[in-house]
Amino acid sequence: MINELKAMAIFAEVVKLGSFKAAASSLNLSPSVVSYHISKLEESTGSALLYRSTRNVSLSSEGEAFYQHVRNMLQAAHQGMTLLSSQQSQPFGKLKLTMPTALSRSLLNERIADFALAYPKIDLHIDYSDTRSRIIDEGVDITIRAGELEDSDLKSTPVGEINRLLVCAPDLYRKHSRPTKPKDLTYWHWIKLQQLSNSRVFLREGQRQTVVFNSQIEVNSVEAIYQYCLKGLGLAVLSDSQVSNELDTGKLIHVLKDWKVEPLTLSAVWPKNIQPGSHARLLIDYLKAES
Repeated sequence: MINELKAMAIFAEVVKLGSFKAAASSLNLSPSVVSYHISKLEESTGSALLYRSTRNVSLSSEGEAFYQHVRNMLQAAHQGMTLLSSQQSQPFGKLKLTMPTALSRSLLNERIADFALAYPKIDLHIDYSDTRSRIIDEGVDITIRAGELEDSDLKSTPVGEINRLLVCAPDLYRKHSRPTKPKDLTYWHWIKLQQLSNSRVFLREGQRQTVVFNSQIEVNSVEAIYQYCLKGLGLAVLSDSQVSNELDTGKLIHVLKDWKVEPLTLSAVWPKNIQPGSHARLLIDYLKAES
């Protein structure tokens, strides 16, 4: 069918200009190539589409009926190209994103909101989920991922990071001796996120300690970790934006304030064939510039 589509476009140009030579010049092809495609098209359709002499080209009755369909097809293709071109000058359409739930209250949302205000004709459909989306299968334009990225056929760029705090409920904190270093927390119960390993890295003034922890509860949702942490079921590593209010009100305690939990890098990930002028690329560049 691909070869037939090219032949149809050549056929339409011959009809429009009235000769093989003129069509060949217009399309930057040789007359023999034009003649070859017309002959192949006639073989495919089983019809004589054009009558030609040394001086003239005319449509057969079958060719005339066929030409109407070809012209409609080319007009539809032209309209589609025009639509996409207009999106580049005044972007509009739908853009589908996925993000971890930890970012539902984050600075990244503010950047996306600024983008939406700057481009009011782009409709943003954002799915907050801690289950990693299959970008190609699910028709996702951009996904924001936290932490190390798997090798894949996708493209990516850093757009920020998640600052994380180690927290727990006051009742749990009182059940243990006051910790002075990350290693003291090895035997505490933690609440584990399925998507991450059971180890966390802590930093302080050039020091680096890795804690491998045990967990009674393992979940696939950061929001669930937050809820179980409030109930005193374990230590949790959560984003600072997620727990700031709870720390202010005393519902949660910041454990080991002198040690910093290693931040998670945030990356925008997208299919390789997204074009430079697309609104998906526009958002990626916007987030990257603001990071």
